[in-house]
Amino acid sequence: MMPRDKILHLALGLIALLAAMTAIWLHSVAGLGPTLAYVTTIVGVGYVVQQRIRGEGQVEALDALATAAPVWAAWAI
Repeated sequence: MMPRDKILHLALGLIALLAAMTAIWLHSVAGLGPTLAYVTTIVGVGYVVQQRIRGEGQVEALDALATAAPVWAAWAI
């Protein structure tokens, strides 16, 4: 059986691949602003999920929002 750590790395690699492919597609369809908003949202959500898996820090959905908010605000301006 593969160690849990290796399985998590493999899963994260697949998720990163899907997120990157989506970002490339979104950039070609909608441009840079929405792509940056998408990427920062994915990073925020990913970090919160990572905190939950590891049992670190205070896991809150607002953390993901705080990560993405600056780009969403700049895109809206």
